[in-house]
This record gives sequence, structure tokens and C-alpha cells, in this order.
Amino acid sequence: MKSLQHKKALLTGATGGIGKAIARQLAAQGTEIVLHYHGVKEEAESLASTITAGGGKVHILQADLSDMAQAIRLGEEAWALMGRIDFLINNAGVSYKKHFLDTTTEDVDHFVNINFKGTLWLTHTVAKKMVQSSTEGSIYTITSINGIQPGVGLSVYGATKAALETLMKGIALELAPHNIKVNTIAPGAIATPINAAVWQDKDRLKTVNENIPMGRLGQPEEIAAIVCSLLASGTYMTGTTITIDGGWMLKHGYAQPEKYRTGE
Repeated sequence: MKSLQHKKALLTGATGGIGKAIARQLAAQGTEIVLHYHGVKEEAESLASTITAGGGKVHILQADLSDMAQAIRLGEEAWALMGRIDFLINNAGVSYKKHFLDTTTEDVDHFVNINFKGTLWLTHTVAKKMVQSSTEGSIYTITSINGIQPGVGLSVYGATKAALETLMKGIALELAPHNIKVNTIAPGAIATPINAAVWQDKDRLKTVNENIPMGRLGQPEEIAAIVCSLLASGTYMTGTTITIDGGWMLKHGYAQPEKYRTGE
């Protein structure tokens, strides 16, 4: 295992459940980090303070990844702050359930612009700088098992994550001659603020847990541990998807489709 000390990382969506866990574990191993946030600056500042108090080196940058110009700016500013980027971790994204027949153009634009386009242009910016500076870096993108296996109410969301799966594999192929490794992490049901309505509801949590072979939701720290271990390994792996789902995809999920009823 290679040391993560003196490495430099840009982490998007750093104030979310998985992002926060990744940031803490990277910082604990000596990685300098640019924490990206979108909305609440205080959350980013609080995380940065915790990392700094533990001896870590951290910066915070704001960007709305639904805006191409801001996604590009984020990559450029993060590179300028640290002098290079060894690791790009695309964690930012949006998710909510909605029946396909209720989907609006606003829903489609929201998912596509943030989940797909924003990640694409940020990766494009950072990868080009890696190539130009001969930086042999790693790019990890957090997708979802719903980008591999459909989920009820998650058609458009899942499609954007599936698009990322294909995109990152293509990027891995094209960047392999530069020894830049590109992989994806596809989590299953993880206990984060984005799905708090499930794990804070005893009955809903029981239903979900009963349909996960391991019998529980995953924790953000478990995703972070895999990401950090893979980064530290300097692994030969590229163009690969790692699923972390407690065996979810060995079954068929828990939600059953029902007939669509207008107005519900």
C-alpha cells in the first residue's frame, strides 16, 4: 500500500454523508483536500475546521455543478490552490424518486445537468491538467447501483448514473496511456441524509433491511474506506465498477411497481 501523505485531492459534494466520510478518512491519512460544496457554506467550514483541528490541510470552494462554467472553474481553482490534483473524487449528485409519467423537463434537466454534465466537465478539466503536467492520478466517480439495475421511481436518476458508468469507462480507456486510472463506485442503500426518511422510519427501515442480504443499510464510512484503500493501493485497476451494496443486486430490491394513477 502506498501512503496517501502529501497527495492532493478534489472532492465534490464534500458536505454530504459519503463525501464527509471520504474527506475525514483522506485527511486522517495525510491527504490535502479541496472540499467542494454547493449550498451551505457553514457545513463546509465546519468540516474544514474539524479536519484542520486534526492536523489536516484543507481548502473549501463553492460551485454549482449544474453550470458548466462553474464546474470548469472549480477544477481550475482547485488545481491552482494545491499546485496539482492527484485524486479527483466525483461524489456530488442529486437523487429523488418520481414516477416516470410524472417526470418533467425540469426533472430531466436537474438530473442531467448535475449528475452527468457537471461531472463530465469537471473531469474533463482536471484530466486535461493531469495529462499536461504528466500527473499519474486517479479519478473515482460515485454512481449508484440504480445506474446498473433499474429502481422503481428512479428511471431518470438511474439513467444519468448509467451514463456516468459508460462515460468513465470510455475515459479510462483513453487516459490509460497516461497512467491515469478511472473507476466508479456504485453504492447501494447507504444511511445518508439524502435518504433519512427511510432510516429514521422504523417500519420503512425494516422493509428495506429485510430485502438486503446483509440485513442492514451501509454506512458512509464503509464507502470511504474502500475509496481510500483503492487510492492508497496505487492499483493497476482501471475502467472498473465496484459495487458496495450488502448483496442488494443479488436480489431485486424491495419496491414493487404498481399501476400508475393520475394525480397521485
